[in-house]
Amino acid sequence: MALIVSNRVQETTTSTGSGPFTVGNSVAGYQSFNSGIGNANTTYYTIIGESGWMDVIGTYTTPNTLSVDAVLSSSAANNALVSFSAGSKTVFCDYSAPTALSGGGGGTYPAIKPSLNLDFANSKTVDPRITFVRATTATYYDGKTTAMAEQNLLLQSNTFSDAAWVATNGTVASGVTDPAGTTTAFSFTATGVATLYQTLTTTATPYTLSFYIQRVTGTGAVNLTLDGTTLTPQTITGSWARYSVTATPTAASHTMGLQLAISGDVVNIFIAQLENRSSMTTVNITTTAAITNYIPVLMTAPAGVPRLDYNPVTGQALGLLIEEQRTNLLTYSATFSNAIWTLTNATLIAAANVAPDGTQTAFNLASNTATGLQAIAQTVTKAASAIAYTSTIYFKANQYTYSWLQISDGAGNGAIVYFNLTTGAISTAVAGIGTAFTALSATITSVGDGWYRCNITGTSNTATSLVTQFGSSTNGTSNSVVGNGYNGVYVWGASSEQGSFATSYIPTTSAQVTRNADIANMTGTNFSSWYNQSQGTLYIETIKIGQTTNSLNYAMIGTSPVGQAFRDNGGELRWQRRGGLIGTSDVTLSPTLSVGVLTKMAASFVNSTTGVSTGAVVNGGSVTSYSTYPFATPETIFAFYDGGGTALSAYYIKRALYYPQALTSANLVALTS
Repeated sequence: MALIVSNRVQETTTSTGSGPFTVGNSVAGYQSFNSGIGNANTTYYTIIGESGWMDVIGTYTTPNTLSVDAVLSSSAANNALVSFSAGSKTVFCDYSAPTALSGGGGGTYPAIKPSLNLDFANSKTVDPRITFVRATTATYYDGKTTAMAEQNLLLQSNTFSDAAWVATNGTVASGVTDPAGTTTAFSFTATGVATLYQTLTTTATPYTLSFYIQRVTGTGAVNLTLDGTTLTPQTITGSWARYSVTATPTAASHTMGLQLAISGDVVNIFIAQLENRSSMTTVNITTTAAITNYIPVLMTAPAGVPRLDYNPVTGQALGLLIEEQRTNLLTYSATFSNAIWTLTNATLIAAANVAPDGTQTAFNLASNTATGLQAIAQTVTKAASAIAYTSTIYFKANQYTYSWLQISDGAGNGAIVYFNLTTGAISTAVAGIGTAFTALSATITSVGDGWYRCNITGTSNTATSLVTQFGSSTNGTSNSVVGNGYNGVYVWGASSEQGSFATSYIPTTSAQVTRNADIANMTGTNFSSWYNQSQGTLYIETIKIGQTTNSLNYAMIGTSPVGQAFRDNGGELRWQRRGGLIGTSDVTLSPTLSVGVLTKMAASFVNSTTGVSTGAVVNGGSVTSYSTYPFATPETIFAFYDGGGTALSAYYIKRALYYPQALTSANLVALTS
């Protein structure tokens, strides 16, 4: 087997998926892969089709197969594998520019194939040889499940004078004061049995029609209808309220809207909405086009089931999620109407929007008519010593586009941060109030459809009470608002954890809930089938989520708790080889791991007393060399957790490879470039 690069090698393939690819149909003026590369040889090639493209290192095997050993670059996010659809694709030998400039990707790609290839992110599976343990459920995104969020199938839903609306025996006038105190509502005056309709084609499924209505004069029936025939009377008062009707019309074209039964009656109307579901959700104003939005659904993995997590916004496969044990100290984490939550100058509107888990359980946290702090809070008991805590809440803009989150000791000392729910940025940096909290930080992360998961972290130094409090803001700098009983922000899913960063959301009801640690390993013949006890190379692609302890193992080979591991030691990345009584060898690697950034690391090792020089590399950088030493005992375990059996902190493993020989420094550089 050799690395071969040859001129004018090109064929086509009709294979689908992400490889391997069956090539054939030679192209005039070009040679085949069989002629130009040859059996069992590795090469650089590019594949291009309607689904995208990939620059690949792969191996050709006769009679006509090209493997995908590594993706150098691709049209997919983060240079991920591309899944090709049906149709002809062009495949040609291509020594890419970055590879040429670096002398082969910064080194020489290994001629040997890995004996273990755990490609969690691209394969979207967990190798059955892995034993996975987590005694509780846990949340994650599966990269495919969505739920319908905002929808309004009506046109010009708050412009009732537009031609999209047909008024019969009635007149429409604009400039009426709406529920928020501005003048965007309309009046509708009956000059007979008056109707205000739009005509739409429906399916034989549930629909919900809603209007904000306020009676002005008259006592006659005010009806809503989804088919122009079946009339549902509403009890209308002199105050603004939102009214709805739900029905399943036939699959046909129907007139739907509002009817006033008595001539001379007058009502005010504001924002009509039609949704293809069995209950109304938050209102959305349309103009010339209908609205149907979808939200990525936060899923729940059963106990004992690993989580292959995805970025909910980009769909990027993040890999196998490993998290330490955490407890949500807040109860009724998404039921803010429970008495455990204390409201200040605020009111809650339940089932106001579709939450990140796809259910209609989000609340509108609205200011009441008072002026000043508008907030909701919960107090829990904490340890008195200096411990980091992180409080988290999901926010979505409504009438207000700013929110804030605060942690405190219940005596006015704490920290507060403001978030911009339009731009997804921290509006005003986290600021301390008093001296009870130090080491302050905050983040805001989009989870799709306008929802953001926002958190604040601080080390609480003295108090035994921890207060999590949040609300809306009109300007992103103050938590004082002039309330009108209507404007607010959407809220869902609060948590407070002991730790310096937020982990995946842990829902609670009447009691605090602990999510157990994720533990994944290979032992026994599942380990020995691919492991070489005399030498080897470990390659890891990881994304660090956060770290609360001094040491964090990304992957370890050894006999628990000793062996060799990539270890983040308080922010300093090391290749650490622990040999029990025989000795310890640590080398510090560069660069260190940054939160949220993909890092590639590789290290070779030899079970030897002769001082053989081996090395470790991060992201194609310089090789850190060290001398070998004998292993204390035969290695028996490969684990994505701390050697002592406790998962530390949180990270993703995108890919893990093991080569049954100590690769050269050039190999290590090429692998991690």
